Amino acid sequence: MKTIVALPVLMAGSVLLSGCFDGSSSTPRTDVRVVHAVSDAPSVNVSFNGEALVTGADFKQAATLRPNRGNYSVDVDAILPTGDQLTVIEVGSTRFEANTRYDIIATGTVGGSDIEPVVLTDDGQRDDPNSARLRVAHLSPAADSLVPAVSVYVTADGADLPAEPAFSFAFRDSVGPLELDAGTYQIRVTAEGSADVVYDSGAVELPAGSDLLIAAIDNTVYGESPVSLLVINGSETSEILDKDTGAGIRAVHNSSDAPNVDIYLNEDPDGSAAATDVAFGETVPTFARLGEYVGLETGDNRVAVTATGSLTPVLDETLALDNGSLLTILAAGSAEAGTLEALAFADDNRRIATEARLRVIHGAVEAPLVDVFLVPAADAGTNQGNAMPALDDFAYGDSSGYLGVPAGDYVVFITSADGTEVLFRSGEISLAAGGVYTAVARLAPEDTENTAGLTLLDDFVPPAT
Repeated sequence: MKTIVALPVLMAGSVLLSGCFDGSSSTPRTDVRVVHAVSDAPSVNVSFNGEALVTGADFKQAATLRPNRGNYSVDVDAILPTGDQLTVIEVGSTRFEANTRYDIIATGTVGGSDIEPVVLTDDGQRDDPNSARLRVAHLSPAADSLVPAVSVYVTADGADLPAEPAFSFAFRDSVGPLELDAGTYQIRVTAEGSADVVYDSGAVELPAGSDLLIAAIDNTVYGESPVSLLVINGSETSEILDKDTGAGIRAVHNSSDAPNVDIYLNEDPDGSAAATDVAFGETVPTFARLGEYVGLETGDNRVAVTATGSLTPVLDETLALDNGSLLTILAAGSAEAGTLEALAFADDNRRIATEARLRVIHGAVEAPLVDVFLVPAADAGTNQGNAMPALDDFAYGDSSGYLGVPAGDYVVFITSADGTEVLFRSGEISLAAGGVYTAVARLAPEDTENTAGLTLLDDFVPPAT
């Protein structure tokens, strides 16, 4: 028995993009950092004077550049699923001076058609080299849609909420630099004039000598808080979720020869299962819509699966869940062959306004290697025709990850690895821009024409009425 778990990194994300400009080493340089803070935007390329120097920067990533001082125009181009680019931000010719640091931050929403740059300048001066130096920016359209301004409280960890906040600000505003003694702090956010906390960081270490840009951004992970904090240190980023975000799991019965099952959470099987009589092809929750999970606390969580009515586990796994972890767990393999296993996949439910996001998970042990085709409905026949596979030699237990797909109507084909045998042909499916879709491959029921089948999750499942 094995468990494959891929957990999202929330507190230690890293940015892979950086660059510099050619030029004489004797020419004074400046520092420019580009930050992607638009939650519903795709990856972007960033050009200086028409030359792409940052490529494929995604939401919550930052890139640092060291150009010679001088005048530069800056363009931010969204990468569409077709491979085309669309300019979303244009900063006309601007003077970048030496001994000054610039942050060019893409903010707003694509859906709201209000993407704008926030440009911050900083001379880097500080009173104490051992302090924790902070600049803070409000970059959350979600919070802005709820209240006109928020208040921020920065206190010792565990301290009562003070009568007065450290500061208040509105969307696209910034404050700082602030210098604090190095130590452990707690950051809380309320609507301005309210004592109701809508975000609580819990304990946060601010190291001596640190120089950080902290941005309140839209929470696209999980939980009730509308915001999280993006901590930007040079070109590296990390995200701090509300301390009470918790974790979520959902399950898919994907073993064709296993009986109906009961699922127990954090207890010995005793007849009081969290979910009962789950059949092959069914999910828990029953309607696995986007964002619908069984909520759990962070830390170790036990998941035990028994045949319905039995108290003997056929699967018994402990999952270590971080704050904000979201997992889809497949009970897969073969009961008859004794190869039942739990396959766990990390979910990313962020919507991107310019594309549909489609994930395919291969959970059919009966077909260890297949090809998957996504064919426009207008071109689809009884087989995949001359289309190229979207997933070639796709192996059991693998996930495609989230693929950016142009909105439209499609037919899905699953074939043998050489493409000669059609195992599954879907009906026409519609993928909408901004949608997130997951399809789990499984064996089809015997009374259907297909050999393979799909269990559909996320936006494939209609909203509750």
